Amino acid sequence: MTWKRVGILKRKAVVKEQTKRNIQDGGWGWVVTFASCFGVAMSFAFASTFGIFYTSMTEELGFELTSVTLIGSIHTAISLGGAVLVVPVVERFGERQVLIVSGMLQFVGCFVSAFLTSFPLLLLCMGIVLGFGAVLSLVSCMMATDKYFDQKKTTALTLISLGASFSMIIFSPVAKLLLENYGFHGTMMICSAILLNTVVCGAVVFPLNNKELKTSVETSHQTHVDISFIKRPSFIMYMITNVLFIAGYYVTIGFLPETGLSVGIGMDDISMVFSISGVVQIVGRLTFGFLSYKLPSHITKLWIIFLFAVGLTPLIVPFSTKLYHFIIFSLLNGFFQGGSLIGFNLCLKNLLELKYYGRGLSLALTMQGVGGLIGNPTAAFLQKVTGNGDIVYLFASFIFILSALILSPFSKARKENRTEIEIAVLQNNFKVYTRRVEQSKNTIIVYERDMNLFEFNI
Repeated sequence: MTWKRVGILKRKAVVKEQTKRNIQDGGWGWVVTFASCFGVAMSFAFASTFGIFYTSMTEELGFELTSVTLIGSIHTAISLGGAVLVVPVVERFGERQVLIVSGMLQFVGCFVSAFLTSFPLLLLCMGIVLGFGAVLSLVSCMMATDKYFDQKKTTALTLISLGASFSMIIFSPVAKLLLENYGFHGTMMICSAILLNTVVCGAVVFPLNNKELKTSVETSHQTHVDISFIKRPSFIMYMITNVLFIAGYYVTIGFLPETGLSVGIGMDDISMVFSISGVVQIVGRLTFGFLSYKLPSHITKLWIIFLFAVGLTPLIVPFSTKLYHFIIFSLLNGFFQGGSLIGFNLCLKNLLELKYYGRGLSLALTMQGVGGLIGNPTAAFLQKVTGNGDIVYLFASFIFILSALILSPFSKARKENRTEIEIAVLQNNFKVYTRRVEQSKNTIIVYERDMNLFEFNI
């Protein structure tokens, strides 16, 4: 039996038809999206403000800068890299339960840190416990939103990603204010109460009905078994890109306060620069999301452009001596950084089939954890060896641009095929109906075939 082409449909018409059949887009899903956005903000609370904490920890606790950057790097590595271990846990126990546990872990890690002065114990509580709680929250929020949406999934994922920007906007001035008034230990105690609100986020993530849950578990199981996509050159380069661009991202966050203070910029102004960057990151994320919606076949190209552009912005810092110089840097860096941080997620749609998305995303976050682990310590080492504070920004610029260049050969849009099979038992025969869909940029070609496997008498 051969395939028969039954029609060529415009993409807009098919999307409209599928949207009518979809019962998950919208409704309570938007409540879950809002809660997930807040949960993501909690997950990045410390990762986005560690630069401010570095200064306080070196002054109050007497640690060297290379030591405190290790705490931040381990926290970042676990909060991102632990995703590959967390995904099976979420699939087994559900997003709601894992989110509640993550809130409790973050509370414990932060609260216990308020009473510690030993570096190894702070490394354990702030780096490992707090980081593991953050990755539980981050992965649960992303997977919960993914289940509630289909056609509007890109919009929902873009919205929850804004949580990372909100975290920088809110926690930078809050952390600075708390550190000035209550010191490091008092700030950790107050932050523990704030992070406990992650439990509330888990409370609103109600599980879907049994049929939907069964389908989700089966899909996740199939994705777990089939990991052949990791051998593709495009995915390997994608993994390397994730390592490099996250390494550069946390270098600028970690060393900007020290650089600002060295040229006479006060901590109040530095926290304002971080907040400005967070606001502009939101604009960058929304812009990238809009462009991805309009140009779905060119998301990888868009991500490469944003990565290259953000790689040029650290070159501004070595020449910055006034506050407005740092503000200009935060505006440009924040915009392209925001687009880059949402681009890695949406880029997977161009590189992998949908069935591989969950596992591919967890591996990407794992590689980002590796980048977070090596970025700041490497920059601190280079600064210590050369005695030049500007070397860290040259390092960040280099690895950003390199991350864009190595992915460039694989920016071509991926053609997507989908096959649907329906098996029907009629009165006297066993019949299989197969429908294959080939998607290109502007059209969708549908092929169908019917096949009687065998007949029988009753």
